[in-house]
Amino acid sequence: MSEGMVAEATARFSDQQLNRLFEAILVNDVAEDHVTLPETIPVSFTDGVVRDCFDLSHELWARQVDRRTLAALVDRLVLSADLDSRERVSFKHIRAKFKHMRFACVLYTTRHQSPILFKSMTTLMGHVQDAFRNGHSLKTRLYALVLRIMIISPYWRMMERELSRMKLETGAAFEQYLREQISALSDSLRADRMTAHPFHALRKIISRQVSFFDDYRTIFPDDRSDAMARYLSDLNGRMGRMHDDLVLKHAKGEQDYRKHQFPLDIALREKLSGLVRQYPL
Repeated sequence: MSEGMVAEATARFSDQQLNRLFEAILVNDVAEDHVTLPETIPVSFTDGVVRDCFDLSHELWARQVDRRTLAALVDRLVLSADLDSRERVSFKHIRAKFKHMRFACVLYTTRHQSPILFKSMTTLMGHVQDAFRNGHSLKTRLYALVLRIMIISPYWRMMERELSRMKLETGAAFEQYLREQISALSDSLRADRMTAHPFHALRKIISRQVSFFDDYRTIFPDDRSDAMARYLSDLNGRMGRMHDDLVLKHAKGEQDYRKHQFPLDIALREKLSGLVRQYPL
């Protein structure tokens, strides 16, 4: 394997670190009214930090996602189109680890994209979850059947191979990528009103940022990274609830997702603007 290519997960991190990361992931959209930014935002990262954060995310997925467990859950969905409460939690947790790995691919690799097979499976798991949560039995069975095919060993091995061949960014390039994301956020805040689609794009920026700081504070715990993660989690939660409401109104025919314009909540705009003002560009 050539230099700069990602090696397979080989237990660089302890179970305690992986569990701590997953605990952070489970609360990375919890809104807290009184969280504040640190006095200085961490913005300088070495090549080693990028590698460590990617490897941590990769290990969480490789060591804590069991293909047979996922297959059993999907088999249940194909047959009954539903899961009991314990199984729903299990499916949710597996999907959360897939989503975090997808964020890692977007954040830390030179293409800033998730590999096509991995992205397809992660997206399909979201469709399955939405379908059984909303009681759509036919959709659940159809999506679950496709997902079951994707879980078979040859496909899974191809997906693992995709991840192992990804090339990581340098620390300097990663810093530039983060600055570009904050600049895009700043540009969007200049508009008084927006539609749901660009709002969702803004939320993705915040989701990626909180994903990174969850990785970072797991490996390099300190007050600054913890404060950043909590501030971003608050934003992520606020924006997530707002986006869910926009999707629901579209589904009810109350407003068009792509055409209806709305102003940002004042408190949300101020918190986003605070992040932009304090981020060194």
